[in-house]
Amino acid sequence: MIPPVLCYHKIERRRELGVTRLSPARFAAQIHALASAGWRGIPLNQFAACIRGDRRAGRRELLITFDDAYRGLRDHAFPVLRDVAFAAVCFVITDFAGRLNRWDVAYGGRRFAHLAWRDIERWRAHGIAFESHTATHPRLPWLDHQRLVDELGRSRQALDAALGAAPRAVSYPFGAVDSRVARAAAQCGYSMGFALGGRWSGDALRIPRSPVHCWSPNLPVVGRLGHLERAVSAIASRCSVGTSLWQGSAF
Repeated sequence: MIPPVLCYHKIERRRELGVTRLSPARFAAQIHALASAGWRGIPLNQFAACIRGDRRAGRRELLITFDDAYRGLRDHAFPVLRDVAFAAVCFVITDFAGRLNRWDVAYGGRRFAHLAWRDIERWRAHGIAFESHTATHPRLPWLDHQRLVDELGRSRQALDAALGAAPRAVSYPFGAVDSRVARAAAQCGYSMGFALGGRWSGDALRIPRSPVHCWSPNLPVVGRLGHLERAVSAIASRCSVGTSLWQGSAF
Protein backbone atom coordinates (compact mmCIF):
# COMPACT_ATOMS: atom_id res chain seq x y z
CA MET A 1 0.00 0.00 0.00
CA ILE A 2 0.99 3.61 -0.54
CA PRO A 3 -0.01 6.66 1.52
CA PRO A 4 -3.31 8.34 0.56
CA VAL A 5 -2.88 11.22 -1.87
CA LEU A 6 -5.14 14.28 -1.60
CA CYS A 7 -5.61 16.68 -4.50
CA TYR A 8 -6.59 20.32 -3.89
CA HIS A 9 -7.08 23.09 -6.46
CA LYS A 10 -8.13 26.64 -5.53
CA ILE A 11 -7.85 27.97 -1.97
CA GLU A 12 -9.46 31.38 -2.39
CA ARG A 13 -11.65 33.91 -0.59
CA ARG A 14 -13.30 34.85 -3.89
CA ARG A 15 -16.29 32.68 -4.67
CA GLU A 16 -16.98 30.97 -7.97
CA LEU A 17 -19.40 28.42 -9.41
CA GLY A 18 -16.87 25.56 -9.58
CA VAL A 19 -16.66 22.76 -7.00
CA THR A 20 -12.89 22.69 -6.47
CA ARG A 21 -12.60 26.03 -4.67
CA LEU A 22 -12.25 25.92 -0.86
CA SER A 23 -12.28 28.96 1.39
CA PRO A 24 -9.09 29.60 3.35
CA ALA A 25 -10.96 28.92 6.60
CA ARG A 26 -12.23 25.57 5.32
CA PHE A 27 -8.79 24.53 4.14
CA ALA A 28 -7.16 25.53 7.42
CA ALA A 29 -9.80 23.59 9.36
CA GLN A 30 -9.08 20.46 7.31
CA ILE A 31 -5.31 20.68 7.70
CA HIS A 32 -5.51 21.30 11.44
CA ALA A 33 -8.00 18.43 11.80
CA LEU A 34 -5.63 16.10 9.95
CA ALA A 35 -2.71 17.19 12.13
CA SER A 36 -4.76 16.80 15.33
CA ALA A 37 -5.76 13.30 14.24
CA GLY A 38 -2.10 12.34 13.95
CA TRP A 39 -1.75 12.55 10.16
CA ARG A 40 1.49 13.85 8.63
CA GLY A 41 1.99 15.39 5.20
CA ILE A 42 5.16 13.77 3.86
CA PRO A 43 7.54 15.21 1.22
CA LEU A 44 7.61 13.89 -2.32
CA ASN A 45 10.94 12.11 -1.91
CA GLN A 46 9.56 9.99 0.94
CA PHE A 47 6.45 9.22 -1.06
CA ALA A 48 8.60 8.25 -4.05
CA ALA A 49 10.52 5.83 -1.83
CA CYS A 50 7.20 4.20 -0.90
CA ILE A 51 6.33 3.90 -4.58
CA ARG A 52 9.65 2.20 -5.31
CA GLY A 53 9.28 -0.13 -2.34
CA ASP A 54 12.35 1.34 -0.62
CA ARG A 55 10.31 2.67 2.31
CA ARG A 56 7.30 1.42 4.20
CA ALA A 57 4.46 3.91 4.47
CA GLY A 58 3.63 5.08 7.96
CA ARG A 59 0.17 4.38 9.34
CA ARG A 60 -0.95 8.01 9.25
CA GLU A 61 1.08 9.48 6.43
CA LEU A 62 -0.39 11.15 3.37
CA LEU A 63 0.72 13.22 0.41
CA ILE A 64 -0.94 16.58 -0.17
CA THR A 65 -0.96 17.84 -3.75
CA PHE A 66 -2.23 20.97 -5.47
CA ASP A 67 -3.09 21.08 -9.16
CA ASP A 68 -2.80 24.27 -11.26
CA ALA A 69 -0.57 26.31 -8.87
CA TYR A 70 -2.99 29.16 -8.20
CA ARG A 71 -1.63 32.31 -6.56
CA GLY A 72 -4.02 32.00 -3.63
CA LEU A 73 -1.93 29.10 -2.37
CA ARG A 74 0.93 31.38 -1.36
CA ASP A 75 -1.36 33.40 0.94
CA HIS A 76 -3.94 30.88 2.15
CA ALA A 77 -2.56 27.33 1.86
CA PHE A 78 1.22 27.17 2.06
CA PRO A 79 1.46 29.16 5.34
CA VAL A 80 -1.02 26.76 6.97
CA LEU A 81 1.05 23.77 5.88
CA ARG A 82 4.22 25.42 7.14
CA ASP A 83 2.63 26.03 10.55
CA VAL A 84 1.88 22.31 11.03
CA ALA A 85 5.12 21.15 9.34
CA PHE A 86 3.34 19.43 6.44
CA ALA A 87 5.16 19.08 3.14
CA ALA A 88 3.24 19.16 -0.15
CA VAL A 89 3.55 19.03 -3.94
CA CYS A 90 2.27 21.74 -6.28
CA PHE A 91 1.85 21.02 -10.00
CA VAL A 92 2.54 24.01 -12.27
CA ILE A 93 0.98 24.84 -15.66
CA THR A 94 4.23 26.32 -16.87
CA ASP A 95 2.99 28.51 -19.75
CA PHE A 96 0.65 30.25 -17.29
CA ALA A 97 3.01 30.89 -14.37
CA GLY A 98 2.32 34.44 -13.20
CA ARG A 99 -0.66 34.78 -15.58
CA LEU A 100 -4.44 34.51 -15.38
CA ASN A 101 -6.10 31.11 -15.92
CA ARG A 102 -7.27 31.73 -19.46
CA TRP A 103 -6.88 28.02 -20.20
CA ASP A 104 -9.94 27.36 -18.01
CA VAL A 105 -13.66 28.09 -18.20
CA ALA A 106 -14.37 31.32 -16.27
CA TYR A 107 -17.14 30.05 -14.02
CA GLY A 108 -19.23 33.05 -13.02
CA GLY A 109 -16.96 35.29 -15.11
CA ARG A 110 -14.07 35.17 -12.63
CA ARG A 111 -10.42 34.72 -13.55
CA PHE A 112 -7.72 33.63 -11.09
CA ALA A 113 -3.99 34.27 -11.19
CA HIS A 114 -1.33 31.59 -11.02
CA LEU A 115 1.82 31.64 -8.90
CA ALA A 116 4.72 33.57 -10.39
CA TRP A 117 8.16 31.99 -10.57
CA ARG A 118 9.34 34.16 -7.67
CA ASP A 119 6.55 32.73 -5.49
CA ILE A 120 7.57 29.23 -6.51
CA GLU A 121 11.21 29.90 -5.64
CA ARG A 122 10.23 31.24 -2.23
CA TRP A 123 8.02 28.34 -1.20
CA ARG A 124 10.44 25.65 -2.39
CA ALA A 125 12.46 26.59 0.68
CA HIS A 126 9.49 25.78 2.92
CA GLY A 127 8.82 22.16 1.98
CA ILE A 128 6.73 22.63 -1.15
CA ALA A 129 7.89 20.66 -4.22
CA PHE A 130 6.97 22.08 -7.61
CA GLU A 131 6.39 19.61 -10.42
CA SER A 132 4.76 19.55 -13.87
CA HIS A 133 1.10 19.99 -14.77
CA THR A 134 2.00 20.27 -18.49
CA ALA A 135 2.52 23.49 -20.42
CA THR A 136 -1.10 24.53 -21.13
CA HIS A 137 -3.38 22.00 -19.34
CA PRO A 138 -4.95 20.05 -22.24
CA ARG A 139 -6.63 16.64 -21.89
CA LEU A 140 -3.61 14.58 -22.88
CA PRO A 141 -5.30 11.45 -24.32
CA TRP A 142 -6.97 13.68 -26.93
CA LEU A 143 -3.67 15.01 -28.32
CA ASP A 144 -1.67 13.67 -31.23
CA HIS A 145 1.78 12.34 -30.41
CA GLN A 146 3.68 15.48 -31.38
CA ARG A 147 1.63 17.80 -29.20
CA LEU A 148 1.55 15.28 -26.35
CA VAL A 149 5.34 15.14 -26.22
CA ASP A 150 5.54 18.93 -26.57
CA GLU A 151 3.20 19.50 -23.58
CA LEU A 152 5.13 17.10 -21.36
CA GLY A 153 8.61 18.04 -22.55
CA ARG A 154 8.19 21.81 -22.71
CA SER A 155 6.81 21.95 -19.19
CA ARG A 156 9.70 19.87 -17.89
CA GLN A 157 12.22 22.12 -19.62
CA ALA A 158 10.58 25.27 -18.22
CA LEU A 159 10.73 23.97 -14.64
CA ASP A 160 14.33 22.89 -15.12
CA ALA A 161 15.28 26.33 -16.47
CA ALA A 162 13.45 28.21 -13.70
CA LEU A 163 14.38 26.05 -10.72
CA GLY A 164 17.62 24.40 -11.76
CA ALA A 165 16.21 20.89 -11.42
CA ALA A 166 14.05 18.91 -13.83
CA PRO A 167 10.77 17.65 -12.35
CA ARG A 168 10.35 13.93 -11.77
CA ALA A 169 6.56 13.97 -11.48
CA VAL A 170 3.68 15.07 -13.69
CA SER A 171 0.04 15.54 -12.77
CA TYR A 172 -2.15 14.73 -15.76
CA PRO A 173 -4.69 17.51 -16.43
CA PHE A 174 -8.20 16.40 -15.43
CA GLY A 175 -6.56 13.23 -14.13
CA ALA A 176 -6.82 11.82 -17.67
CA VAL A 177 -4.20 9.21 -18.57
CA ASP A 178 -4.06 6.14 -20.80
CA SER A 179 -1.24 3.78 -21.72
CA ARG A 180 -0.04 6.05 -24.56
CA VAL A 181 0.14 9.08 -22.25
CA ALA A 182 1.95 7.10 -19.55
CA ARG A 183 4.53 5.88 -22.07
CA ALA A 184 5.08 9.42 -23.34
CA ALA A 185 5.56 10.69 -19.78
CA ALA A 186 8.24 8.07 -19.17
CA GLN A 187 9.94 8.91 -22.48
CA CYS A 188 10.02 12.59 -21.51
CA GLY A 189 11.84 11.76 -18.27
CA TYR A 190 9.10 11.53 -15.65
CA SER A 191 9.26 8.71 -13.10
CA MET A 192 5.89 9.44 -11.46
CA GLY A 193 2.52 10.37 -12.92
CA PHE A 194 -0.50 11.43 -10.86
CA ALA A 195 -4.08 10.76 -11.99
CA LEU A 196 -7.44 11.20 -10.21
CA GLY A 197 -9.52 8.41 -8.74
CA GLY A 198 -8.90 4.71 -9.20
CA ARG A 199 -6.88 2.27 -7.12
CA TRP A 200 -3.16 1.75 -6.73
CA SER A 201 -2.05 -0.89 -9.24
CA GLY A 202 1.69 -0.66 -8.74
CA ASP A 203 2.20 1.61 -11.76
CA ALA A 204 4.28 4.66 -10.75
CA LEU A 205 2.98 6.54 -13.80
CA ARG A 206 -0.66 6.08 -12.77
CA ILE A 207 -0.74 7.04 -9.11
CA PRO A 208 -4.33 7.52 -7.88
CA ARG A 209 -5.36 10.63 -5.97
CA SER A 210 -8.55 11.65 -4.21
CA PRO A 211 -9.78 15.16 -5.06
CA VAL A 212 -10.96 17.43 -2.26
CA HIS A 213 -14.11 19.36 -3.17
CA CYS A 214 -16.12 22.10 -1.52
CA TRP A 215 -18.35 19.48 0.18
CA SER A 216 -15.47 17.50 1.71
CA PRO A 217 -15.60 17.12 5.52
CA ASN A 218 -12.98 18.30 8.02
CA LEU A 219 -11.14 14.98 7.64
CA PRO A 220 -11.16 14.79 3.85
CA VAL A 221 -10.78 11.38 2.18
CA VAL A 222 -9.27 9.64 5.23
CA GLY A 223 -12.25 10.20 7.56
CA ARG A 224 -15.20 7.86 8.13
CA LEU A 225 -17.09 9.38 5.16
CA GLY A 226 -14.17 8.80 2.81
CA HIS A 227 -15.81 6.08 0.70
CA LEU A 228 -18.90 8.21 0.08
CA GLU A 229 -16.79 11.29 -0.59
CA ARG A 230 -14.70 9.45 -3.19
CA ALA A 231 -17.82 8.16 -4.95
CA VAL A 232 -19.32 11.65 -5.25
CA SER A 233 -15.97 13.07 -6.36
CA ALA A 234 -15.73 10.48 -9.13
CA ILE A 235 -19.01 11.75 -10.56
CA ALA A 236 -17.84 15.37 -10.33
CA SER A 237 -14.56 14.54 -12.07
CA ARG A 238 -16.43 13.21 -15.10
CA CYS A 239 -17.92 16.68 -15.58
CA SER A 240 -14.44 18.02 -16.39
CA VAL A 241 -14.94 16.74 -19.94
CA GLY A 242 -16.95 19.92 -20.50
CA THR A 243 -13.88 22.05 -19.85
CA SER A 244 -11.87 19.93 -22.27
CA LEU A 245 -14.51 20.40 -24.97
CA TRP A 246 -14.47 24.15 -24.37
CA GLN A 247 -10.66 24.17 -24.67
CA GLY A 248 -10.90 22.45 -28.03
CA SER A 249 -13.25 25.08 -29.36
CA ALA A 250 -11.35 28.02 -27.87
CA PHE A 251 -7.85 27.24 -29.15
